[in-house]
Amino acid sequence: MREHSRDRGRLEDILKYAQNVEQILSQIVREVSGRTVVDYINQMLLMEASYLLQQTSFPIVQIADRLHFSEAASFTRFFTRMKGMTPKEFRKAVFECCL
Repeated sequence: MREHSRDRGRLEDILKYAQNVEQILSQIVREVSGRTVVDYINQMLLMEASYLLQQTSFPIVQIADRLHFSEAASFTRFFTRMKGMTPKEFRKAVFECCL
């Protein structure tokens, strides 16, 4: 019983430490980039997705997988929300622009 209580205390300490680290990381990212951590990560994902769509012939499903989306539909929703067009439309626009 005493050991269980000691383990619980350690877990609480670890969770408090993790929360402090999260707050510090958020503060640093905001100071450096002017964005929240989520916004920063989304922007990096969008940049990588755009690059892959422009520079490779990978199917959209493969790009979604490479970027760790659970399914292509989730990736398409994310990309459309961030870029204002679907990945397919983006790829087509890039191709038409640069013939």
